[in-house]
Amino acid sequence: MFATVGMVILAIGLVEFLYFERPGEASGIKAHIVGVFAYDPATKQVNGPDRSEFPRSGQFAAVVDWSSLPANLVVDARWYDSFGSLEGEAGPGNASGLTSDSVIPVQVPPGFRFVLPGRYTFVVERIEGGVPVEVLGRRFVVVDRT
Repeated sequence: MFATVGMVILAIGLVEFLYFERPGEASGIKAHIVGVFAYDPATKQVNGPDRSEFPRSGQFAAVVDWSSLPANLVVDARWYDSFGSLEGEAGPGNASGLTSDSVIPVQVPPGFRFVLPGRYTFVVERIEGGVPVEVLGRRFVVVDRT
């Protein structure tokens, strides 16, 4: 019984892996993530040095150099929290059309004053047929509990 359930779970995982990580889909293209910086929501600007750790009271945003990608490449950029929930995004669209969205902030959850503590993942993905098929860049950020 447990062996059958284990095989079914393994098969589902393999199908999901092959769907989202298609063999032969790697393009070799890399997105240039300039960095992750403190973010001022009033001015919609970043400031300070590139960091990978922030206090809970601080907001932050990633900066992407979209010109580092082929202009007609369909891409998006997304922030995910520790639970895998989407916490900010830009795109999808052609890289040349996203130049005005080079600063991608993490969204403060509705009803909260600060972002939740934990690990945040920022990814830039290549999109094909409406589905992410390749990660072009990735950054991790930790938000402290205090």
